[in-house]
Amino acid sequence: MPNSNFQPLDNYSVESEENKNDQNDKMEVIESYNPETKVMLERFILVLIAIGLILGAILSVGVVYILDKTGFTTPPSQPQIDLGN
Repeated sequence: MPNSNFQPLDNYSVESEENKNDQNDKMEVIESYNPETKVMLERFILVLIAIGLILGAILSVGVVYILDKTGFTTPPSQPQIDLGN
């Protein structure tokens, strides 16, 4: 048979309704969560933010230190212009 996966239109519409019901059931499962898990995730995110801030501060101080040691932060010297007075 050339098309062995053929299904009548009525069966397809029934299956699509069943799929919608399954999706609604899945959404209900997702909405119900454990409060301890939520607290753990909030703490984890706050720890990640704190670590990011600390690493950012260390890196920025290091970059400023290196730029200062290499002379990139000093303003260039400007030659005196003789106006001929």
